[in-house]
Amino acid sequence: MGCGLRKLGDPEDSSPGKIFSTLKRPQVETKTDLAYEYVLLDFSLQAPSNPEVIRINSIVDIAAKVEDYYLQGYVVGALHPILHPAGPRVPLPASHLYRAVLLRPKASPKRPAAPSTQRHPRLVIEECPIPEDMQARDIAKELIQKINAAARRGMRFVGFTPQLRAPPRCCNEAGRDAGAEPDDSWPGRGKGPGSGPVWEGDPGEESRREGDGSPSPSTPRKGEESMLYAVFNAFEDTPACWSYQEGVLSLKVTRKGAVLSTLDADWLELTMFYYKQGLSLIDSFVCWDSPKGDHLPKSLEGFFIYEEEGSGLPGSPRRENDAIVVEQWTVIEGTAVKADYGPLLHTLAEFGWLLTSVLPTPLLRRDREGNLATKQVVFLQRSAARPGARAPEEEDTAHTGLTLQKQTSLL
Repeated sequence: MGCGLRKLGDPEDSSPGKIFSTLKRPQVETKTDLAYEYVLLDFSLQAPSNPEVIRINSIVDIAAKVEDYYLQGYVVGALHPILHPAGPRVPLPASHLYRAVLLRPKASPKRPAAPSTQRHPRLVIEECPIPEDMQARDIAKELIQKINAAARRGMRFVGFTPQLRAPPRCCNEAGRDAGAEPDDSWPGRGKGPGSGPVWEGDPGEESRREGDGSPSPSTPRKGEESMLYAVFNAFEDTPACWSYQEGVLSLKVTRKGAVLSTLDADWLELTMFYYKQGLSLIDSFVCWDSPKGDHLPKSLEGFFIYEEEGSGLPGSPRRENDAIVVEQWTVIEGTAVKADYGPLLHTLAEFGWLLTSVLPTPLLRRDREGNLATKQVVFLQRSAARPGARAPEEEDTAHTGLTLQKQTSLL
């Protein structure tokens, strides 16, 4: 097995995930005036064995890699690591994988394609240092201030992305020029939120194990740190029309030793107040690291980042949003994603569902075939067809097949 990760044995672990929605299935699968087209691109910080995975030296290189898609009217809607860099030190090739989700409105008689002469936005990726000892509340305040300042310059926030950075002699600083705009106004320096024990061990080093065979946490090697990058779509000569605010995020967790084994959250209860106000959930942070000392809390705290589009003036009309949240087990075979949220995303695109955020987690398992599986939480939204509160509906997809990739319809 290699990494000592337990197999998906019980029924709950064997399910591909859970889907939560403010709507029932017939409403979810109702077409609207708007549909989307998605393109999923995978990148690796190491030479990949899969030809479909694009080699990069740094996250900032992705900006240059997607330029052709931007000329076709796509923009990056989410950028995230496949595995969150918080967690135990084990030599996992997949820890170098990143996913960019590009999207554009689907052309239709009611919504023709944009003319080729129209000016397109560009992807901007900036390094975002955060002091190591800063608390989640202070991190939220600093980051919200920063992205609101960027929004006033015509920058629409996409999300924050962590990257494990090796010592400076191994870094590709030249790659910073590929679409990045360094900004010294980022507060402080140090490790980003969610950073922690690194994935990569020294060559030949045996990972320490807990008694149950799961990898145990260890400290980063000297010179390694998890850097944080801010991702924007930059619009030229565009007046400020976005603003951002934080929201509460709390997770219940269980552990085996210091290793996180399960998580649970009331996703709809946490987010519905903001969706009813017409806001969009854009990104999320969780402080995954175990605190120093013997006490390991049964909950983790973080924050959501919500976007408000438009003037935001009191009394201005707002249309509430419906939501879908997917807790997805993503399966990785070697250095390639074998099963993930992609097929479900393409299905939902026809019904006007917009992916706004993907939350990677440090949860790891091995499936029955020995492939690595990690839990990701996917957030989608769509303008509500009519105003009024709806009782949240929850559906468990445990009986839809071994993976959500085999699912042909929702809920």
